[in-house]
Amino acid sequence: MHGKDAIHHKLDAVDDLFPPERLARSRARWSALWRGERPPDRYPFVYMPTFNYYDDVDTPERRLDKTLDECLLHGRLHDDFIPSVFPGCRQATIPNLFGAREIVMENDYAAEKLIRDPADIDRLPEPATGPGTLARDWLDMQAWFVEATDGRLPVHVVDMQGPADVCGNLWSYDAFLMAAYEDPERFHRLMGRVTDAFVMFWKLQADLLGDLFVGTHLFGWDWVPSGVGATVSADSLVMISPDFYREFYQPYIERIARDLGGVTVHSCGNFGAVLPALCATPGLRGVNAGQMTLDDLAKAGIAPRKVISCGCDLNHLEAIGATIREHGLLVDASIHGIWPQGPATAWSAADWDEARRRDERVERWASELGICGDGQGLPTR
Repeated sequence: MHGKDAIHHKLDAVDDLFPPERLARSRARWSALWRGERPPDRYPFVYMPTFNYYDDVDTPERRLDKTLDECLLHGRLHDDFIPSVFPGCRQATIPNLFGAREIVMENDYAAEKLIRDPADIDRLPEPATGPGTLARDWLDMQAWFVEATDGRLPVHVVDMQGPADVCGNLWSYDAFLMAAYEDPERFHRLMGRVTDAFVMFWKLQADLLGDLFVGTHLFGWDWVPSGVGATVSADSLVMISPDFYREFYQPYIERIARDLGGVTVHSCGNFGAVLPALCATPGLRGVNAGQMTLDDLAKAGIAPRKVISCGCDLNHLEAIGATIREHGLLVDASIHGIWPQGPATAWSAADWDEARRRDERVERWASELGICGDGQGLPTR
């Protein structure tokens, strides 16, 4: 089989593995987590994927094929993965709205610098999403997903990077951050324009996809209910102080939250120093950590009512559960260590037996965690 017939053959297999009642249970668990309520039966969790959701830059056909294979793997276990397709990440997406060319060197994708000195900020054009732009490529890719699947698979927002990191790409991080002190008027003008472009492109995707829109790229294999707002990458949080965050970053995080109904913020590295200030941001609903562990986040002062999405090691589940209970945390756990080594096509029956044993262990953990509520939706302290 080829083309649409092959896609529908896999979609039929996905539907068999994810019947409506299974999807309803998982959605109810995720929705309870985001409302800060006790889950209806057990704590939700999802397994890390077997391919690179972010660094792989794929054609629409290749991304959909890889995603459908991933859905079929999750369907054989019992996590709360909800079949959907995440288009990917290209850091030049928003810079390209302002005319910056994408620069590709082997597997590294970046954007050319448009700003050499602060006066260049005044010369930036209006953001464009017409033919030939990366934004149009993304929208065409999302529309192709809908057409190729006959609307049977939800589609995520793309990872387009947040305002501060876009500014760092358009200029350079050192010059951009220094401008906050040396030319604050232009600093805020640039951040404001990039934030407007972020909101515009988010809304274009949401309007295009309608009920099929999944409003998170944190993580791309995750699912969120409607109404929880936007997701923003802010990797440069590791470079700044809490005071700098409050004055120069927070106004734009707040604007996104106001315009899009809330916000979840991601950073890689150890951003513990700025975490309490981040959590105090009006409209912040969640925090996504690329490298910090749950214990790191708890020690840094994560607010209990914020949803935390982070990686969790299968071998440390008991300690993770203890941290959740001790601090009353709401955790969207992406668990790694489940899948056998090597490509899935080479997994043996013994490999699958071991994966199922690991899956049963995680289910027991999630069930025990889910019944330890305090009556107000949080795990017992």
